[in-house]
Amino acid sequence: MIGHQRDIMATLGIDIWIPRDAVCEHNQSYLWRDSAQQENVSEIILPSTPAKVEPVVTPAKTPVQPQIKTVFEKNIPAVDVVVPATSSELSSVLKIDAFSIEAICLTQCVLLIDATTVTADQQLLWKNIQRAVQAEFHSLQWPFLWLNMQDGRGASSYVSGFLDAISTEKNILCLGQIPHLTSSAHIQLASLQEMVEQPLLKKRLWQFMQNKIKE
Repeated sequence: MIGHQRDIMATLGIDIWIPRDAVCEHNQSYLWRDSAQQENVSEIILPSTPAKVEPVVTPAKTPVQPQIKTVFEKNIPAVDVVVPATSSELSSVLKIDAFSIEAICLTQCVLLIDATTVTADQQLLWKNIQRAVQAEFHSLQWPFLWLNMQDGRGASSYVSGFLDAISTEKNILCLGQIPHLTSSAHIQLASLQEMVEQPLLKKRLWQFMQNKIKE
């Protein structure tokens, strides 16, 4: 190498000039990335076709049937259900003529008359009897006010219930025939018409009205 070239090399900071034909040693780099040991990287091989995912089948819930306990009752007495009669059924009931019963309650007895058909003379005598004593007045009218209780077969029970309500521990004096009266616990006396025609019968009525209460 000529001196001029060396000067140029020295100016560039190259101290040693190596000919082109000289064999140079391999310059190893001491950088950290070059000196670090090479890591073993395992290859991940993916299957060529995607694996089939089996669907998850959830079993259907079976509805729970409620348990019904059947209780058998033994020896249950039969109960008769009373159904009110309809308008069509009322035509088949036993129909009886309308009637009226009037009563006056004294301390010791009860006087009954058939007030269905009363003449003026009979009505006057009946009013005079009521004025002569202190008594409570009661009356019964048939047919009954309720449509489903107008069967004539219950008329006698209707009259009996009427007497039971007003004649507790008292003598029952009937002036003449009383319609649908089936009880035998009464005394039959002359009717109003008979007393109008025979005034002496009024005295007999007065005697019975003075009798003591029955034992």
